[in-house]
Amino acid sequence: MAEAQPMLVGHDDVHLVSDSQPGVLPAPISAVISTRIKPGQEEAYLEWGRRIAEAQAKSPGFQGYRREPPVPGVQEDWLTILRFDSEANLQTWLDSPERKKLFDESEAFTDECHTRIVRTGFDQWFEVPGAAPPPAWKQNMVVLLVLYPLVFLLNEWLQKPILVGIFGLPYWAFLFVNNAVSVVMLSLILPRVSRQLGWWLSPAERDVKRDFAGALLVACFYTLWLLAFWLYQTRMGAP
Repeated sequence: MAEAQPMLVGHDDVHLVSDSQPGVLPAPISAVISTRIKPGQEEAYLEWGRRIAEAQAKSPGFQGYRREPPVPGVQEDWLTILRFDSEANLQTWLDSPERKKLFDESEAFTDECHTRIVRTGFDQWFEVPGAAPPPAWKQNMVVLLVLYPLVFLLNEWLQKPILVGIFGLPYWAFLFVNNAVSVVMLSLILPRVSRQLGWWLSPAERDVKRDFAGALLVACFYTLWLLAFWLYQTRMGAP
């Protein structure tokens, strides 16, 4: 999938997308395709675009697409965003003979075309060997599972006794230190947690019952954290 690697450098990597339709990149994995059309070939491109849209809609895991026209004086390219439920399904479409045939046809009316992969922001923390990145909602649940106790404990053991109690740091300073430490700790802890929850985050096949069971398990851990920290503060006499 060589064409899907970052190929543009500089201003050509920046594209404008109107916000008339919410959720431009709601899927776990998306492909952003920028296409520069030869002068006077817009109709040919749009007709070709209808054909490739019909073909990609039949591809497994396809979740939708949108196409944005150029912005005069700002952006010369047509921009297409494809959304898939997993990287494996996206790659299957990008590597498919049908897509290759259609893209060969487009050379007659395009000057250049570049494809880049866009993932959700937490993917580096959820690398399960041999599996596609999990859905964004599962990632968000696991981030909250780890982040909540981490922030609470940093507040109790770092911020109050050390940053404020010993060094007397002002709010803006200890908040920055707390956030920086939280990010570092998340980078260390989340990959380990995601591996333990791999059966739920990235199963070989989607199973609604498995999805529900995993979400319920994480929700139970939320409850345990809340109960544990409530008891802690009650015993410490904190408000």
